[in-house]
This record gives sequence, C-alpha cells and structure tokens, in this order.
Amino acid sequence: MKILLEEKILATHSKKNSRYYWVLETVTGKVLASEEPIEYLPSSSENGYLQDIKEEILDKINAENVFSFPFTPKEGDYLSLKNNLRKSEYLNLIFINNKWIEEIYTCSYRECETDIYTTIKTGVAFLSENIV
Repeated sequence: MKILLEEKILATHSKKNSRYYWVLETVTGKVLASEEPIEYLPSSSENGYLQDIKEEILDKINAENVFSFPFTPKEGDYLSLKNNLRKSEYLNLIFINNKWIEEIYTCSYRECETDIYTTIKTGVAFLSENIV
C-alpha cells in the first residue's frame, strides 16, 4: 500500500476534486472542565474502504512519514481521514505512546473537555495498492 498525505489548504474546489482528504490537529492549550457529563459517540465509521484498510494505514503511518512535508507527531496529535464522497466513512487516529492508533469512540483517548485542539494542516490523501 502506498499512502501520501499531501498538504493542501482545503477549499471547496480542492475537496470536490479529491476522494479522500485529511485534517491534522494538535493540542494547543487547556481549559477548565465542566461538571456536565459528556456522552461519547463512535469516532470512526463502522464500514467502508478506510475501515477495510485501516491496519495497513496504521502500519504505514507508524513506519514512515506519509506526509508531503517534514512532520514529527507529538503526544495527542489527531489525524482524521475522510471520504469526500461518503460523509459517513472516516478514520480517526491519535498519536499516543509514540504511535498512531485508531480512536474508535470520540474522546476515549483525548481529553475533549479540557484540551484545545487547533488544526495544523489539511490536505488530500492518496491511497493506492502497491503495483508489483
């Protein structure tokens, strides 16, 4: 599998021309937590191509830099891969303990009540099978 996450500012025209896109976020601060309980919903889709190949994506992204720019992830960085044609298909990853893992339920690894996330970069994702 070949994966390239190419940096691109996502505007309406660039999203329409690509099947998959991504959003990379990082923790930039903290706020006080409220006392209201939060209900956690699924963070990743249950089916679709991204789910079918998620193990390959995780293997690749944990083995090499798949971004089109120099990037070293830090604890808590958050990467969302999304299908532009099927809004219900997406894969959310979080960088914890020096590796990317899937966050199946929203805020199961992130401190959503207290962490402030800011988008670092966005772009289009190119996913293709290796040609032998």
